[in-house]
Amino acid sequence: MGAGASGTPASIDIEANARDLDRKIQGKMFTQPAFTTWGIFHGDRDAQVATQFKSTMKQCLDQCGYPESEPNVV
Repeated sequence: MGAGASGTPASIDIEANARDLDRKIQGKMFTQPAFTTWGIFHGDRDAQVATQFKSTMKQCLDQCGYPESEPNVV
């Protein structure tokens, strides 16, 4: 995982944090690619699912500190 508030890399004791591990790993990574060129392909009947997926991806990317841009929706 990336550096914490103190600037030192974060470490996680998996044994001690098994119950809330999903919360512990939601921090910023050391290096991460920017989502600048990406797309969502869907059929006509799946427009609502694609919109929900796009919204969920945006929330996840924002929470983890990933730089992103709007996807091309086809």
